[in-house]
Amino acid sequence: MRFCKEVSFTNTCADNPTGRIRFVKFVQFVFLLLIPALAACAPQPLTVTPEPVTLHLAVSDACAEPVGALALAYHRQKPWVAIEMEVWNDALARERLEAGAADVAALIWTEGGSSLWTHPFADDALAIIVHPAVPVEGLTLTELREVLRGRIGEWPDGTPVQVVSREEGAGTPSLIQATVLGQWDLTLTARVVVDDASMLDLVARTPGAVGYVPLSRVTGDVRVLMLDGRPPAPTADYPLSYACRWAARAEPTGALRDWLQWTVGPQGQPIVEQALRPGP
Repeated sequence: MRFCKEVSFTNTCADNPTGRIRFVKFVQFVFLLLIPALAACAPQPLTVTPEPVTLHLAVSDACAEPVGALALAYHRQKPWVAIEMEVWNDALARERLEAGAADVAALIWTEGGSSLWTHPFADDALAIIVHPAVPVEGLTLTELREVLRGRIGEWPDGTPVQVVSREEGAGTPSLIQATVLGQWDLTLTARVVVDDASMLDLVARTPGAVGYVPLSRVTGDVRVLMLDGRPPAPTADYPLSYACRWAARAEPTGALRDWLQWTVGPQGQPIVEQALRPGP
């Protein structure tokens, strides 16, 4: 009798496939309902929210383009790190750093023997620019010195030379003084401007004008001169090449160190190169 019941049960299942299908579907349905409950009971990974950090930067205007691009990209990757950037001329940026108003400065001119910690992060060059009608293609370093001193007062076509310079304390005239003028002074007839945009505008609209801006700031409104037979480039053989440098009162640590290492590493350097490409 027991055997018959077992046979009867087996035969019933075999003869009724619909019942077996319903049973399987029921099991599947119960299993699907259990999945969220099982997942909720499983150990969950810990999520640690980094503590917000603010870095204060004092930036020379000659370095503002790459620093701005770096700060934006870094904040996008690490949104808990806020980067506040103040743009000054080189001397004022350094004063802000030394007064403790900035964690780090970006400078283009740091005198030898300085007690500051420094590290280069971007290479650029100073381009000698002239009004588009000036009839020369290039100057030697000696000729440029005589032009800036006022000893050469006319271009070959008789157009008077008008020297245009940045204000005292900017990084670029410090480079001109050290590399070109040396012991000599800039001509007293030079017109002084307070930023590179003003330099470009004044040179572009003043016949006979000559001045200088970082290569990355050059526009099509002015013409760039060769210097000692070389076009401006951030290379060792161009006389007016220079580096933008990070400067701090002591070797950086913590979040500041992380930021500075990122700027000079494989993620930051392509951003620097893109930011320093000459304009149209």
